[in-house]
Amino acid sequence: MLILQPNQASQTGRLTLFEGKSVLDTFTHYLLVLNLDDSGVTTSNKLAQVLDVTLDNARITTFTCTTVGLDYSGRYYYEVYGQNSSSNIDPLNAAVVGLIERGSAIISDNGTYYTDNTTINTTTIYP
Repeated sequence: MLILQPNQASQTGRLTLFEGKSVLDTFTHYLLVLNLDDSGVTTSNKLAQVLDVTLDNARITTFTCTTVGLDYSGRYYYEVYGQNSSSNIDPLNAAVVGLIERGSAIISDNGTYYTDNTTINTTTIYP
């Protein structure tokens, strides 16, 4: 699962993408597409970008990405493609070799949406 902050540049993400190199033809870059899991919402919040990879080995791929333009917090899904372009952001482009990974992402604003109740009623006996 990928966890990021909304509308922020230069965030670090970690996924296991290296394994895609063993099943796809040779490629040079990763293309990440984030889509809001809108479940019937008529507007879609989508962002595509070429990842800036800082570490890529059999264990982990560490990269820098942005969520500038993704204003909504919530559940997203992501798709990562292997491609031979440093600028293409269209997954249907001929530079794309194939889909490497698909999964869930959380774009969280770290908001608190509830208040813990720390008061215990001492006159009630709980079973």
